[in-house]
Amino acid sequence: MLSSRCNYALKAVLELAKREGTGLATISDIAHAQKIPARFLEAILVQLKQHGIAQSVRGKQGGYALSRPAVKITVGDVIRVFEAPLLKIEPEGRRKGHKRSASLSVFSEIWHEAENGLSSVFDGANFADLSERERKFESGTAGDFVI
Repeated sequence: MLSSRCNYALKAVLELAKREGTGLATISDIAHAQKIPARFLEAILVQLKQHGIAQSVRGKQGGYALSRPAVKITVGDVIRVFEAPLLKIEPEGRRKGHKRSASLSVFSEIWHEAENGLSSVFDGANFADLSERERKFESGTAGDFVI
């Protein structure tokens, strides 16, 4: 499960992707558009900036933008800033007084496969595609997958 902070970060990056090429977005713009509490957003944007996902310009005409094209920023990039590793499992063998068992090894393989699966999904979703999906959804042109 992702933290609220990570969910807000994903929404903020999506908003910046939607505004790509249109100039800078203020904290107020992003907070309003994505319904993110502004007091959390500022710290989130600083963290995104520190990790090379967002950039900022100070001053009256200042604001935030993506630091690289949205097509080159994945959901996995953002999640790793706030939730690394993707799958948090505390192996029993690392706990004090526990010996590594055969069943632990079997589960370790599954946890590794699960993390690889999550990485594949998250790293396969870039913000340019997500921005386009949201645009289609909002305009009502997204496919209706009801069976």
